[in-house]
Amino acid sequence: MGRRLGLVIGVNSYQDSAFQPLQYAETDARAIAQWLVNSQGGKWTPSDVQLVQGAYASRELVDSLITQLCVNIAEPGDLVFVYFAGHTFLDEVTGEGYLALSNTRYQQSATGLHLPTFTRQSMGRSQASQVVFVFDCFQTGQSWSGQRLSPYDCRPLIGPTVLNSLQQTSDRLVLCSCRGNEFAPEAGEKNLGVFAYRMIVGLCGPASDPANKQVTLQRLDAFLFNSLGEQHRPQLFGHEQTPVVLVGDMTAAPLATQQNGQLAQAPTASSSARQTTATGVLTDHAPQSAIASAQMSLTTSGQLKLSAAEQQCALLLRQARQLIQLQNPVEAFECVEQALQIAPNNVQALILKGQLLGTVGRFQEALNAVEQVLKVDTNNALAWSMRAALLSNTGKYQLALQAIEHSLELDSNNPETYSIKTSIIGQLATLQSHGNSKKLVLSTHHGRGGAASFFIGLGIQIVGLALGIVGAGLPILKPGLPFILALVLQSLGLAILCINAARGSFLYGFSQFFLTLLTSGIIAATLAAGTILGGVNKIGSGRVYIMILHKQVPLVPLLFFSIWLAAAAAIPLLLGFFSFIAGLIVGVRRKKR
Repeated sequence: MGRRLGLVIGVNSYQDSAFQPLQYAETDARAIAQWLVNSQGGKWTPSDVQLVQGAYASRELVDSLITQLCVNIAEPGDLVFVYFAGHTFLDEVTGEGYLALSNTRYQQSATGLHLPTFTRQSMGRSQASQVVFVFDCFQTGQSWSGQRLSPYDCRPLIGPTVLNSLQQTSDRLVLCSCRGNEFAPEAGEKNLGVFAYRMIVGLCGPASDPANKQVTLQRLDAFLFNSLGEQHRPQLFGHEQTPVVLVGDMTAAPLATQQNGQLAQAPTASSSARQTTATGVLTDHAPQSAIASAQMSLTTSGQLKLSAAEQQCALLLRQARQLIQLQNPVEAFECVEQALQIAPNNVQALILKGQLLGTVGRFQEALNAVEQVLKVDTNNALAWSMRAALLSNTGKYQLALQAIEHSLELDSNNPETYSIKTSIIGQLATLQSHGNSKKLVLSTHHGRGGAASFFIGLGIQIVGLALGIVGAGLPILKPGLPFILALVLQSLGLAILCINAARGSFLYGFSQFFLTLLTSGIIAATLAAGTILGGVNKIGSGRVYIMILHKQVPLVPLLFFSIWLAAAAAIPLLLGFFSFIAGLIVGVRRKKR
């Protein structure tokens, strides 16, 4: 037994003001879709019926869904049923018919759904045994008036090309009704459009065959033809060879044969089918459930296959994956963003966005997308793996390890997850190895930065100072010794003072710098006191001057001693100061890291 596959479309509002807003199109589409899947209605399989309405019913999406349903999904034995409620128009140049979708522009016919093209591509290529299109359409534009044979004629929409194709192919049918035009506005009944309301009423029983309770398209057409006024009266186009069973068991009805064995044509819409069971008005034979069925709420119907938003998201994500395979990530990302504008919490779109952002190094934005996935689905193993990889790329290895462990708890059979975990552990081990080396150096520094390091520094200062003083004083006390010996001792003492001041101030901070400052202060004070007490400031009468005059003290060694004291007071102090500042800067940088 074949399947019944349905696509129901309704559009009230359009982007182009040339199409006036409709009142019942979307309500009609929703009611028909709900009736088809309702257990008290058509009993169609809910997963086989799709509903698209409002702004989501774009030209691109509807064209794709019709083609997919007719060509890719439908199989031999299946019935394909497509219902459209909305505006239709004729091209002002070619006169060919178009369905107007939410983003269609009247002056740009190509933005509408070209009827000859999509009927040829969908009906002609479909493997389904039967394909039925129902157009509950509002006739828009002035081109209709020049082609209609009657005020509400739908034949211009179909056009001669499609009509010829329908007559040449069996069980490809189009049922049309005029929702309104320049002669008559859109009309309603029981909060539905007139045609949709009567269609549901007929499906509920008045159009059924009393013998087998089946509702065929022929019987429904006959019921509607007799129960509707001239405006909404349907027109059926095509050649029906096998009865199209809309309600009831889809058993193939026996074909009538002539005495010579040739197959007889099934009656068409204009023949005896319209003279069979319909009564022309609603009578007591129509069950009260018909009205209730026509106005079903969402809670009373079966669940549809996908919401309109999900359908459009699925299409955009499919396009995005194809673009990724074609090495076009920029356009793929745009498709993903469009999908997220429609459904911000779509998990597949968020995951794809995170993957695209991660491949271009935008790790934080990718991480934000993954976090949004986890808010929607906390048990998504893929999202936890992605979070781990992104955290690892940003250097947060401990958090990455926790995330990958959680992913393995959710899915322990994914080898890629184990690979990510191994990588994170390796990176973490490398980081810890470097961290231990730095910690060892820092701990050594901190160990010497206490009282012991202060006294060690003080001892070194004293040694340097003593060496320098001995070297400077030897020429005065022992003039006979080689001068080079005194110069070596002076240089060694000054070098010890400078190195100790610079290293201590850089590594240990103010305590060592204070020691240098204290030493320099003592040296400077000694030099100043010697100068004043020696009477150097009193030229011609000071003690030093008299000692030099009587040659008791050599002049050159005394000058060298004074110069060394001045250097020992100034140079280590300056080196200690700049080293102390440098140590502060390096310390701040380490803290930032």
